[in-house]
Amino acid sequence: MAGAALAACGAPLAAPRAAVPGTDPVSGELTSVEVDLPGADLAAVRGPAGAIVVGAVLQSGRVLGGAAPECSVRRLPSGAAAAVSARCQAYLGAYAGLERARSFLLSAGAEALPAAPVLADPSGDQPGAGLRYLPDPDAFTLLPGPAGARVPAALNAGAAARESARRHLRGIAASHPEEAAGAAHFLGAAAAGDPGYLASSEPDGDPTGETDLSRPLPSGAAASAQLAGALWAWAEQTGDLVGAARAVLAAARALGSPDGGSGPAALLSLVAGQLDGAERDQACAVFRARLGAAQGLSACP
Repeated sequence: MAGAALAACGAPLAAPRAAVPGTDPVSGELTSVEVDLPGADLAAVRGPAGAIVVGAVLQSGRVLGGAAPECSVRRLPSGAAAAVSARCQAYLGAYAGLERARSFLLSAGAEALPAAPVLADPSGDQPGAGLRYLPDPDAFTLLPGPAGARVPAALNAGAAARESARRHLRGIAASHPEEAAGAAHFLGAAAAGDPGYLASSEPDGDPTGETDLSRPLPSGAAASAQLAGALWAWAEQTGDLVGAARAVLAAARALGSPDGGSGPAALLSLVAGQLDGAERDQACAVFRARLGAAQGLSACP
């Protein structure tokens, strides 16, 4: 039925361009943006980045039931396709966020990023608003909110990249949870180009800057947040966020090897070890200043 509605408007199911809810790149306010979604079936909201599933139940780490949504889509004067219902607009916006995150991770050297199910409003365990990755079922959950936030968490580009990175790093998360979480947090900031990307999806924002990676973090901050802050401080100095993300992903892969070491300092050392000369000296100085890692940075003189 949904496919017929789209075909009646003269558009193929794999429409290359869609109008979805998103954030204005200048003002940061919610608006409608047109994006390319190659290979996506807009009526079923599925494609290379993931597949929306409605009516599923989460139970003991398993996904039970569920089906693809049926979304009627119309053609806009610009030629882009848009979902008719508000619910399907939200689904397409979340899918577009996943596609952007996937594209960023691929540009940073990530490998093997198959589509994952995205459980919209699942029954059972509720992991929180926005897009969240659950390793046991290897699936994302999609929940509205949080109430009062300037940007819904599901439309936060950095948050989507963070959760996609968590999935990509799931192989090391069991043995190196803080390192995987810190790397994913940094990759979200790099994808968004914003060290405070989480603030827009907090009900009260972030008036004290506690989630802003560019600011000194509280002394009691989690090791993962301190690691992400050290990586951001270095990446900001290099001026090459994609290159920094590439180095972090390579370091995370090495961390999973038998001689990769453990702890935030080990991951930072693996990042610095990919650099030479003045670039390595700069990275080592930043890492020591932000993390206080005088020991454990074996790649640093």
